[in-house]
Amino acid sequence: MLSRKEIQHLSDEALLDYYHSTRNLKAFRQLYARHKDSLYRYCSQMCAASAAGVLEELWRSLLERPPQLCGRLLRSWLFIRLNKLLRNCTDTDNREPAPALVDDTLLCGIQQLPRIQRNVLLLHLECELPLATVADIESISLAACRDHYHRGREHLDEILHGPKRQPWRIEEVEVTV
Repeated sequence: MLSRKEIQHLSDEALLDYYHSTRNLKAFRQLYARHKDSLYRYCSQMCAASAAGVLEELWRSLLERPPQLCGRLLRSWLFIRLNKLLRNCTDTDNREPAPALVDDTLLCGIQQLPRIQRNVLLLHLECELPLATVADIESISLAACRDHYHRGREHLDEILHGPKRQPWRIEEVEVTV
């Protein structure tokens, strides 16, 4: 049995294996502590009304059976699984921000983005996942993911700061003499 200090130094994947082989709750608590905040922020921004239920389903499935990581990091698998659960969420395409988020201009702006742009931005910026992983989560090409990311940033910038300023145009006036 590993000590608490040894458990803290294990990778996510090793913690998961250790939990499923020993059912040691300290290992699960360590995994939960590492990922709960970023998963909750992502989930609440994508589907505020169902965040608690979706996260409960995610953690319950992780507790019941070990996931097939297929060479992925556990962090990536968590977001992939959460994304699949969120796709079944009824208010995913709802553009209304959650009541607790109304005062934050940035969060209101994010809520106005189309679902895929919002998802790509949140996964890359908030959850700090590489765009290649985000593309894997969305089941799109890396080029398409980059395109959604850049369009999402531009759209968000326009929502927050208004349209880009255009330089003055001086029209040439013909003078007839």
